[in-house]
Amino acid sequence: MKKRHIACHDCDLLMLIPPLRHRQEAHCPRCGYVLTRFYQHAQAKLLTSALTAIVFLVYSLKFPFIIFSLHGSEKTLTLLESIQNVENITYLLISALLAFTAFIIPFSFLVSVVYISWSFKTKRLFPFTSAILKLTMLLKPWNMAEIFIISILISFIKVQTMAYIEFGYALAFYLLFIMSLSATFVYFDQYQLWSLYQLKVKHNQGETYANS
Repeated sequence: MKKRHIACHDCDLLMLIPPLRHRQEAHCPRCGYVLTRFYQHAQAKLLTSALTAIVFLVYSLKFPFIIFSLHGSEKTLTLLESIQNVENITYLLISALLAFTAFIIPFSFLVSVVYISWSFKTKRLFPFTSAILKLTMLLKPWNMAEIFIISILISFIKVQTMAYIEFGYALAFYLLFIMSLSATFVYFDQYQLWSLYQLKVKHNQGETYANS
């Protein structure tokens, strides 16, 4: 990959990034911020981890998340139902925020990653690849699945003294989803993706000029 200029995310220092080897990082010489990290076969790993995360997320919504018994009555909740049982508008807003940051945003991010990864594999880029790539940059910081599961587990641990609680298969699938999502973050590198996009655009333009 050719050298390209990049501005540091923290201090805005403009610098030139040299070609990197496998697992090699480029740091800002002024503040030490990690500018980019190169992995061999990163696109294949990115696509695989994103698809795996989507599968685990779907399965986590399908199976029971928690089963609790209180005064002889038993109730089973799915992951979505665990944040839907609200009593007033304040908790309703919190529930909506949890649903967005723990389900909707991660799912949208993963689908967008699959779209751009598949687009890079084809001969010509899919429509709106640039816009969707920008969307993934905006969605990535708002993925808070691990914070959601920690808060849910803490809240149910607190009521464990009052009721019998048993976790279902959805917890295991959601934890696997978080692991796959974390792997997606590892291979999702803004600099590398934009470099690959620009190379693909130049290649497509070259083919267009050659055929004209």
